[in-house]
Amino acid sequence: MKPVGILAGFLMMWGAAVAYPEGAPWGAAELDGAETCSTCHFDSEVEKDSGLITLDGLPERVTLGETYKLSLQFAPSGAAVAGFMLTASAGAFHHAKKGTEANEQDVRSTAPVPAQDGASWTVTWTAPEEADGEILFFAAINGANNDMSSFGDRIYFRTFAVNLGE
Repeated sequence: MKPVGILAGFLMMWGAAVAYPEGAPWGAAELDGAETCSTCHFDSEVEKDSGLITLDGLPERVTLGETYKLSLQFAPSGAAVAGFMLTASAGAFHHAKKGTEANEQDVRSTAPVPAQDGASWTVTWTAPEEADGEILFFAAINGANNDMSSFGDRIYFRTFAVNLGE
């Protein structure tokens, strides 16, 4: 291979790895969104409605204005590290702890965590003051091989629904 081809390939891989150094783009957890985690991490088939993802801490029915401590969990999948984004169709996320950041209806990891034995993140979410019907939570997790490229990573999605009411 010519040196120019090698350099171009390296730059493409490096560019994908550093395109979003602070985390996935906001809104990337929605599987039908314009830009999802799989836009950059395209090397593997996306796992939709993954049984490896759970969201604990939500009751069957949420109370308007109530704050909940949620735990997003990722079962062992062979990944070396993992990162996440969680989006709610209503309500607001709050900063949970170091390594995460919130943007109203989204919360994401800002650094990968070890995932050989699974991974979990704790976040705080407040239900909206006014809403009807159900609230959807869109979870996306990048189970990565930690080689700082977009190759060899796998993206997992899952949607959770809760009803409003007493």
